[in-house]
Amino acid sequence: MLPRPNRLRRSADIQHVRRNGRRSYHPLLTLYVMNNDRANARFAISVSRRVGNAVVRNRAKRLVREAIHGQLSQLEAGWDCLFVASPEMATASFAEVQMAVKRLLLRANLLHQDTGMSGS
Repeated sequence: MLPRPNRLRRSADIQHVRRNGRRSYHPLLTLYVMNNDRANARFAISVSRRVGNAVVRNRAKRLVREAIHGQLSQLEAGWDCLFVASPEMATASFAEVQMAVKRLLLRANLLHQDTGMSGS
């Protein structure tokens, strides 16, 4: 579960981000981002019935939430983010979701760059 200050909960706020935010695409997810002038980043996850039944939709939300949770310490403050799942999320592994979330956040310039990264 994301900490309360990092949750985007009001329907009006979510609709505002969806209508007015910048979009980034990945085969698994679409990310909408918008500046919020707050001290932290807030997130919402939308998974439609096209993705699957309730079990599949809840699994997709859990995977995205956990992937976001792993990036919280590196996130820029002051952004509202909406992740919208595509039907391909139904069969995605956690590693795939984690990579998709990280790529989308990097593309939106919301992650601090680590200068001492090792590996590929």
